[in-house]
Amino acid sequence: MADLPKLNVVIANNFGHLPMFIGAEKGYFKQHGVDASFKVVDTGTDMVNALHDGLAQVGDMSTTTYLKAVHAGNPFQVIGLIMNDANDERCDTPLAIVTKKGRGVNVGKISDLIGKTVGLAKGQTSDEYFKMVLRRAGVKYGDITIENIWSQFGLAPALKEGKVDAIVTWEPYVTQTLTQVSDSYEVIRGGQHMSYVMVAVAHGPTVEAQPAVIKSIAAGLAQSSYFSRQHPDEAVEIFAKWVPGTDVAIGKKAIRNIHFDPRMSPKVLQAFENAEDEILVNTLPGAPRLKVPSLFRPEFMQQVEKEHPEYFADLPKLG
Repeated sequence: MADLPKLNVVIANNFGHLPMFIGAEKGYFKQHGVDASFKVVDTGTDMVNALHDGLAQVGDMSTTTYLKAVHAGNPFQVIGLIMNDANDERCDTPLAIVTKKGRGVNVGKISDLIGKTVGLAKGQTSDEYFKMVLRRAGVKYGDITIENIWSQFGLAPALKEGKVDAIVTWEPYVTQTLTQVSDSYEVIRGGQHMSYVMVAVAHGPTVEAQPAVIKSIAAGLAQSSYFSRQHPDEAVEIFAKWVPGTDVAIGKKAIRNIHFDPRMSPKVLQAFENAEDEILVNTLPGAPRLKVPSLFRPEFMQQVEKEHPEYFADLPKLG
């Protein structure tokens, strides 16, 4: 193994990135020809910085984090998908708004949140999702008091203690809150408001200089995604080895709401166009629009699918 090409990979410590932990633990990336070293970080900002600074050549991040990084001039390219449903351009089932009895918020009644206090991490995916839910329901963001709770572990206690009337988060913290806070329930889960996707990205110059290595990463991701779909409970147990403090029982419930499909597709492309729309409205008004299709390098995963159809056999055909 000593003569395998080496690559540094940065991954985030949440369930959206779970297959990457499987590949690291099971040795799938080495099996496909690359000696990958993994660094675990907390946020999308950490991942962008690691790639920007040359500390890693491959990473994974949310769609919006990725697009904002490209807007900032980073030459990152999409080589595969991690958390993803290739047949749904607005798959947001890992996201939810949760409340509890006595807070005056009914199931499906977004207008009940007017005048309430909602806990979430400002500027993160949960905040973007919440804005989209409110906009569709005709509710103004300014009519709600936002309690900025940066650590997702702080959301369940805030709801339990009555510091907030509802929280917005992603899995496994949705399931954690529903498990730990008595009389809690979902106001809404998902709802086709946004595509909550995690992308595998590579530094552009590495893609051009080492295409065989990038293909090895794509193959390892495909095999890891297949394992995650086939053995979700074991996948959670492996994740818990890498991310201390993971509640395995909660994780095994939460993973049922997450899709791991590495394929690129027209629906995925539309998901990125939708995300770019939101960025140009909410985050970077007036910025020139990115040519989204030019950011994708689908040939690596396509080659893997031809060579290893067994990694994709359980997935539905692309619509």
